[in-house]
Amino acid sequence: MRKDLLRLVGRASVAAALVSLAAPAHALVWPDVPERVERQLKAQDPSTRRAAARDLPSLGRERATPLVLRTLEDPDLDVRLAAAQAAMTLRLAAAAEAMLPWLGEREARLRLSACEMIKISPSAKAIPQLGRALGDADPQVRAAAADALGASASAEAVAPLLGKLDDPSPPVRAQVARSLARLGDARAVVPLVGKIQDSVPEVRQAVARALGGLGDARAVQALVVALRDANQEVRIEALAALGGLKGDGAVDAIASLLGDRSGPVRQGAFAALGRIGTPAAIGALVAKLGTGDDASTSLERTAVRDALVAVGPRVEPSLRPLLDRAPSAGAATSAAVVLGLLGAKGAEGDIVTALRRGTVPLAAALRALSGAGTDRSIAVVLEFVADESPLARAEALRTASILLDPERPDGRAVEPLAAALREARLTPPERIALVELLGRTGAPRAASVLGSLLSSKDAALRIGALDAIGAIGQRAASEKPTGSTKTVEEIVSEALDDKARDVRFHAALTLGNVGGPRTRDSLLGRLEGARETDRFAAFHALAGIMERAADEASVVRLGALLDLSAGPERDAILEVLSRAPLSQAVERLVSRTKPPTPAEDRRTAVAALAKRSASSPPAFDALVRALGDPDATVRAQAAWALGTSDNPAAVDALRRASGSPEPDLAQNVVASLGRLAVKAFAGRPDRVAALFCPLLDDTRSPVRENALAGLVENAAVCPDLGRVRAILKEDASDDARALAAEILARSATPDDRQLLERCAAHDSSGSVATRCREAQKGPTKPSPERGRERPVTVYVAVDGSTAARPEAPYALRYDAGYVRAGVADRRGAIVEPAARGRSLELRRPGGVR
Repeated sequence: MRKDLLRLVGRASVAAALVSLAAPAHALVWPDVPERVERQLKAQDPSTRRAAARDLPSLGRERATPLVLRTLEDPDLDVRLAAAQAAMTLRLAAAAEAMLPWLGEREARLRLSACEMIKISPSAKAIPQLGRALGDADPQVRAAAADALGASASAEAVAPLLGKLDDPSPPVRAQVARSLARLGDARAVVPLVGKIQDSVPEVRQAVARALGGLGDARAVQALVVALRDANQEVRIEALAALGGLKGDGAVDAIASLLGDRSGPVRQGAFAALGRIGTPAAIGALVAKLGTGDDASTSLERTAVRDALVAVGPRVEPSLRPLLDRAPSAGAATSAAVVLGLLGAKGAEGDIVTALRRGTVPLAAALRALSGAGTDRSIAVVLEFVADESPLARAEALRTASILLDPERPDGRAVEPLAAALREARLTPPERIALVELLGRTGAPRAASVLGSLLSSKDAALRIGALDAIGAIGQRAASEKPTGSTKTVEEIVSEALDDKARDVRFHAALTLGNVGGPRTRDSLLGRLEGARETDRFAAFHALAGIMERAADEASVVRLGALLDLSAGPERDAILEVLSRAPLSQAVERLVSRTKPPTPAEDRRTAVAALAKRSASSPPAFDALVRALGDPDATVRAQAAWALGTSDNPAAVDALRRASGSPEPDLAQNVVASLGRLAVKAFAGRPDRVAALFCPLLDDTRSPVRENALAGLVENAAVCPDLGRVRAILKEDASDDARALAAEILARSATPDDRQLLERCAAHDSSGSVATRCREAQKGPTKPSPERGRERPVTVYVAVDGSTAARPEAPYALRYDAGYVRAGVADRRGAIVEPAARGRSLELRRPGGVR
């Protein structure tokens, strides 16, 4: 299912983007559909009932549940099986109990379906019957029963599974091993060790993986034996398991495979040593630098580099001497690249010295400085932005972009970059990259160079120059290009009339950052007059300017435009008003939140007031009142907007709405409570836990996810972590499992560490497995980017269209893990006044990814 990541433009006062959102398959259920399905389920014709049973998932869980439970008793076999499939799709716990008797049915398909349903909704009551099903005549049923026992999370499931390690069917034996690993019970270690030499490679592979997942050191010697297995896949699994066990005693045996003829085996050996990370493992890895697959001076990833990065800072003392005295250029390259990836700031001087002496290839040294360098290295890096080597130029441009920060202006970089722009050898993309670097200097005098580029015939170069001026901000406004009588602000204003739409759009974003009162009045004049103009570009520019340069007269003029506007333009004006920090603007917005104002106006006005809810009592009161609005979309918007307020009363108002059956409202309430708790319950993780832990049992996935995100952001842990553990083991949502892993990272119990280890080894999602691996190192530290707030406007497009879709339903996931639900405005826009972090992710509504 499609998932598009929206990168936010940090420098822009309004960052706007068009994101494609695939249309949900069942976004709308017509009122007569449940009645039609129910009627057809009672038909005499079995084929009609079968078709109706297949339609049950389209009704949603609430409507479908009673129909599914009744249809499970249908006399027709295929109807019952279709109902069972619907129950699995909808994850109906009640269906699992209803299907328990199926384990005794004569038809194997019914017994198989029962096992599959019980796996989805485990029940302690089912364990004895599943244990008996392990003796079923059908091997598929036996394997499914073993799978369901593994999902039960019950110690009572271990004994019946251990009794089936010698099942005559290899797939069943393999499934038993996987289920024992999932249960994580130490009683399984010794019996599994006895199966590491099973006659079937697939079983040996499953056993090796299971032993690694159990995390018990007693398995190390058996896994070392498995390293000599004739089957390559078994050796790879044994390597992964030994890495997870961090068995230092296996280092020599693993190191012997670093030169194996099989590439996957070599990679597995390197990865295992990287996870073990002991001095012996580090020594074995360093000895392989510049040899075999790592022999070239390429900057691409290699297995040994990845392994050393996985070890972490402990490898630095072994790598720094290689910068000066490496046995080969390949070894020096790898040492430098790894130090850069580790962010080894202490090695910065050594890297620069190696660059000057030529003991490390130039491109590798520049790559290393992107991670290990500081602003002290900027001058060195800029020497090479116009180098003869395209690779060196690319690395210098990339590293300079990382080291320069417009929030820390550095005028020293302006002249070298301006000089480099004159070099004939540069390609057009490289010139644009240099232009972006001029913006990242944050130096006002860079604007004079950039302003002169706005007359270029190359639209891409004009756009790059506009974005760079925007990055410098208001400091650039009064600068004049050499030989020009116009200021940069005036030249950017003229770009609003550019023939290219993209140029006008970027000019609007830049004006929002650099424009002042004069530009504000000019833009209002354009909008009031008959002159042809890109009105929405003008509104985007005004939104940024009004944040800094609003006055009462401009608010009055916007109010007059608002009264004359309709549809999408009205939403644009309401957004502009929201950016003005004046009581008169708040009054205009508040007046649009009350009926009989149309619901579309009320929804946009409520979203706009989020910006002012922390500083304006009337704005806050309007949002609280909107929680009771007659329109559901307004209520959901109000719930999200209140999360921006610092008013403690917002917590109480949202709590009163927290039990709502409306999905979007409930989801946004929980997300806003999490955001508010950062200040409202600072230092009181117990209060946070009391607020969110009960919500982990909510049947709605987005509500659970937002509750988990609230716990993570507020560094709170539930008193009873049982529900969090269950989510990590079995929740269908990848995001829920990843957040659960982050919560368990705060638990110091051996069982939770083992659970994270199993997740890292076995989770079906690579991203969740990675999160579990990181969680084993401890809780993630909040990113500094997450604390920076900036307004963002997101445009939603549906079905791959390039045009925004007005009033499209959306779900928007934020960096902190919260998912916001609602309906876009009449422009097809979502307004976020205080986005934090670096990315937003658009999802299908209703929690479906």
